Amino acid sequence: MANGGPVEHGFPHLETVRAAVTALYRRLSYDTVRTFSASVAPVDVAFCDTDDLYLGTQRVAHELVRHYRLPDARMIVSFREMTHAANVELTAGPEYFIELNDRFRTHRRDIGAALAHEVMHVYLHRLDLAFPSTRDNEILTDTATTYLGAGWLLLDAYREDAATSQKLGYLTPEEFGYVLAKRALLFGEDPSVWFTSPQAYTAYGKGLARARRDGQQPPLTAAG
Repeated sequence: MANGGPVEHGFPHLETVRAAVTALYRRLSYDTVRTFSASVAPVDVAFCDTDDLYLGTQRVAHELVRHYRLPDARMIVSFREMTHAANVELTAGPEYFIELNDRFRTHRRDIGAALAHEVMHVYLHRLDLAFPSTRDNEILTDTATTYLGAGWLLLDAYREDAATSQKLGYLTPEEFGYVLAKRALLFGEDPSVWFTSPQAYTAYGKGLARARRDGQQPPLTAAG
């Protein structure tokens, strides 16, 4: 989680991102991926300042559990001071303990983004799908979160100006845009209508251009 520091840009992890999408299809099957055609709706993960912190957090966590079809998984969420945005304790279940950074007490609009990544850790853990290194496994988690309909929250959490910056996840903003675009081209959706961050629009545009370029390369360039 960048917070006031420099945000990495571009497509430095693209090879791993593509490997993650391939691994997702191999583990889930094309038909199962197609069942995630509906993204998480903004209204279902909205968080107002007037909402009770803990009840609201549990509500959003429950919605993400529902989206990932983990009906017998219960998320117990708490807050504490930590370096990273969040952490999840992966066990046999059915209860999983998620810790969120204390800063989310006052930055509640991004709680859904943090939980989307952590609940996906649980989903992949149950699938027994993982990459060998910690870095690659986190990229797999970001990619799966985005490709299966909840990662637009992570891109929308990216904000940057002359004085401050914030980015959640391990992918760059443009890489989040790339995976979102791959999903959008598959399902015919436009995730940009859900963005509240101006920088998210720009990153998505760059990711979309890169995704479209994939279809212009051999052997796809000769395909129907």
